[in-house]
Amino acid sequence: MRIALYNLTTTTKLGGVESFVWDLARELAGRDHEVTVIGGAGPRREAAPGVRVITFPFTPRSFWQAIPPLRRAYAEAKLLERLSLAVPALPHLASGGYDIIHIQKPYDLGPALLAGRLGGAKVILGCHGEDFYRGDRPLARMAAAAVSCSRFNAATVARRYGFMPQVVFNGVDIGMFRPVSPDADLRGRLGLPSDMPLLLFVGRLQPWKGVETAIRALACIPDAALLVAGAGEDLPRLEQIVAELGLGARVRFLGELERHALPRLYRSADLLLATSHASETFGIGPVEAQACGLPVVASRFGGFPEVIDAGRTGLLVPPRDPQALAEAVNALLADPSRRAAMSAAAPAWAAQFAWPAVTDRIEAVYRSIL
Repeated sequence: MRIALYNLTTTTKLGGVESFVWDLARELAGRDHEVTVIGGAGPRREAAPGVRVITFPFTPRSFWQAIPPLRRAYAEAKLLERLSLAVPALPHLASGGYDIIHIQKPYDLGPALLAGRLGGAKVILGCHGEDFYRGDRPLARMAAAAVSCSRFNAATVARRYGFMPQVVFNGVDIGMFRPVSPDADLRGRLGLPSDMPLLLFVGRLQPWKGVETAIRALACIPDAALLVAGAGEDLPRLEQIVAELGLGARVRFLGELERHALPRLYRSADLLLATSHASETFGIGPVEAQACGLPVVASRFGGFPEVIDAGRTGLLVPPRDPQALAEAVNALLADPSRRAAMSAAAPAWAAQFAWPAVTDRIEAVYRSIL
């Protein structure tokens, strides 16, 4: 098959959807499909044998949000950003001879459907969140098929569009994310005591990711440190909260890290904190952490209950509840044997999200519509 994986941010950002596209491209190319990743002009490139990468210019959403009527129109600004990419990309998308155009956001439905009509490709709508906008319903119903990253997300999409997507969980590269040797020098480099328990957050620094909850919980978790790996607009506010609570000696902001650096970081921590309270439809971070043998304490929200074996590989707590989070963390830190059992069970649990099984399911969807 000739497959176009079309998503603006694949080549401009790091994140769960972006990792999904790169990994899917690699897996499909390894099965002798002709795979092209099409995204926005930007700095992100991931080499994968047999995968062609084509980028086109676009006008970022910040430009559109600077226009007063669009300042608070988040969905509309994202739609305009995506459409600005479609203008230069459409001729290639329509004439590239693709069998499948697989998009990851409803914002791309219009251009993808038009390209499919002109070039004969079938359009697959990948659903990873709640990126809905006015006028999207009739377009969504024209897609040849739809896949969702979790049962939670599939139910959300069904309420919006009136059809149930097929659930195809996001995948994890268990060749990369696996139990490795911990970084014995990590605490020393960060200026932390050698025996201090490490709590870890990995993800974009957006308000809905709940890092504030983790910081406020830390005030009730004595003698532990919180490492925050990620970048985003919420960083200044989070730094201010750390200062107000007097936690500067126990919080380290590590910035955005490349994926290859994460397995050793996961293995060096004692617990992963996944604290989202909105827009979290899967949870690739918890899956990666468990694949590396790191137990997780997560919000009982969104897709997290589907990717964590509660009580066996981690614990679930109410979202936006620092006290509940602190109690769960304290209980596990005080019980090394239970934590060790969770660590031992986690990689086998995470193996169900390995890419070969995920790719099997996606290939079956492709074949069913061709």
